[in-house]
Amino acid sequence: MYLKEQTYVCTLAETGNISKAADQLFITQPALSTYISNLEQNLGVQLFAKVNNKFVLTYIGERYVEKAKAMLKLQNEFNLELSLFEKGVNGRIRIGVQARRSPFIVADIICLFKQTHPNIEIVFYEGVIFTLEKMIEENRLDLIIYTCLERKPNLVYERIKEDKILVAINSLSSLRSRTNWNEADKYPWIDIEDIKDEILILPHKGQSLRDICELLFKSEKFKPKKIIEIRNIETIISMVSRNLGVGFNRESYADNMNAANVMYLNIKQEKTPSELVIAYTKNSSQIPNFMNIVESIKTLLLNK
Repeated sequence: MYLKEQTYVCTLAETGNISKAADQLFITQPALSTYISNLEQNLGVQLFAKVNNKFVLTYIGERYVEKAKAMLKLQNEFNLELSLFEKGVNGRIRIGVQARRSPFIVADIICLFKQTHPNIEIVFYEGVIFTLEKMIEENRLDLIIYTCLERKPNLVYERIKEDKILVAINSLSSLRSRTNWNEADKYPWIDIEDIKDEILILPHKGQSLRDICELLFKSEKFKPKKIIEIRNIETIISMVSRNLGVGFNRESYADNMNAANVMYLNIKQEKTPSELVIAYTKNSSQIPNFMNIVESIKTLLLNK
């Protein structure tokens, strides 16, 4: 950003001498004289009066210089911000997060940025997967954090970790006797056929957790006998804690939800991969220091 016209006029006003002004501007005296003359002609007013071989501002010239100095000050401020932005010191990152996941990660990300990127503004948008993917494709977000079932060709993905679907049962349920424990796993295992006679409490169709449950049922040729549909996952887990049925939850959600009398179980899901990812466009990757920011968030969430 360079305000040539304002710089030329202010320099001449400060020196009062066309030769000195030309030297400071690294141009020839005739070139500066011609420039000032053409400018005055275009404006239709005289900015300078020549008194004893000195260029003196007229009244309107003084008003012009007052405004021009304000513009040059703004230019300097912007150039400083631009320099810091190019170095990745300041700027803005627009982050989209699944509304359901937001309570578990937003505060942690803000604390991380305060430590590592204190001058970068963070703008969060909470929404459903469809909306987040649409917003990033329209360049209204810089990155999104969500559980991905199918990768889109126009987005770049950084995998954080697998986000398995877990079966949620009441801790006193007779289903416990049908589980198998592998010491290497965090949760015991159960065969999906062992819950065929249970009441399944599922999210509504169209919700991402329900979508992956349907994929799981299809891949395992499993047909639930009775389903209760509840939109809110906390309500589902609360019902499980009252032994009103069997629910499903993402592992990343389960790790952050404290529910009494609820036990989580692994279930076979080889054909329904679900992964927690950071997704962004190639345009976003051009933001200075962007990949360092992505890696910082990735490390934070990987260790949660």
